[in-house]
Amino acid sequence: MSPVEQLSQELKTQFPDAEIETRKTDDPNGFQFLNLLVGEFEVGVEWKKEYGFGISSFRDDSSSSEGMFDSPSEWYSTEKAAFHRVASLVFDQRSTKPRQFKISEIRHERGMSQEALSEQLSVKQSTYSKLERRKDVKVSSLRQVIEAMGGKLLIQAVFEDTRDVREITFQ
Repeated sequence: MSPVEQLSQELKTQFPDAEIETRKTDDPNGFQFLNLLVGEFEVGVEWKKEYGFGISSFRDDSSSSEGMFDSPSEWYSTEKAAFHRVASLVFDQRSTKPRQFKISEIRHERGMSQEALSEQLSVKQSTYSKLERRKDVKVSSLRQVIEAMGGKLLIQAVFEDTRDVREITFQ
């Protein structure tokens, strides 16, 4: 039994009402695919011998085809790890692709005004307002803003050819 067929069996047991479709190439070492649909929520799994299980799920606020042909967002080397990730995505109805936010949207979500944040940063409100409208912000400025909101800025580099993700640090 192929790795995708094994995963499919476990998912059918966990989610008996789900629609599950599997596809594979004629080559036993070729790509294999699994799509799991639970209600309106979909998770796609791609298996490649050299990488393991690639998993993607799509946001409910995106168009139905957005991200459909992108490379998987996450990779897992074992069927067990892939099963647990797919199950957690279904239970939480979460996307593997993070939503993008403007600084002002994060500030609003955090319940902060420009005035309060600019005071915390020791800058004029008008100066902070300009920062929110910029298309290009210095990393150090962005870090200060995120930390003033109670967060931590993380920057990642993703290398599609090796599926490698590295967190960037600065000295």
